[in-house]
Amino acid sequence: MMKVYQGNISKESLSLFVSDIGAGEFFSYVGHLVSLEQAISVLGLLSPDFIEIQGHIFWLPNAQQYDPKRFHLLGLVESKSSVLVQSTSRRDVERYRNIFSINQFFSKWENAPNRPVFKVGLSNEDYRLCHLFAEQITRYWKRALAEAFPDKVFQFEIADDLLDEYGVCLTFWQESVSNSV
Repeated sequence: MMKVYQGNISKESLSLFVSDIGAGEFFSYVGHLVSLEQAISVLGLLSPDFIEIQGHIFWLPNAQQYDPKRFHLLGLVESKSSVLVQSTSRRDVERYRNIFSINQFFSKWENAPNRPVFKVGLSNEDYRLCHLFAEQITRYWKRALAEAFPDKVFQFEIADDLLDEYGVCLTFWQESVSNSV
């Protein structure tokens, strides 16, 4: 009896790609179009640096470049009247400081002039790919956070136009631990 355990990313997502080299799986696609440096840089993106400051947890592209003068423990939260206001609560600070705007992050996009804009400036296919990318980052970052902070629990959110960021965004914050019995 054979059991099949498929990977986390559906091979059908290849149909969303602009570039079509006839590959039905990721290995051929990557082997033809992605350099080793590009592949390793993506692995680095899936394993970011984290810092802990006064009980707050943040991701950074490079923790060695952390500058406390530029990193204030202020966040934003949407008020009842849909206005963004400053907040010092740990949840709001982490949720704001940990935002990663997926479609603003990429400066290189496949040329697809025949794909109309669907949402947040993206075609339907690119929008779905941004969400797929955010979901995969969430999987890897959850694992990395659990290794770095085994006593903490984190919540993740993927949303469009999150607080003051545009497009498909990802963020996380520590879940509050209640001491109720």
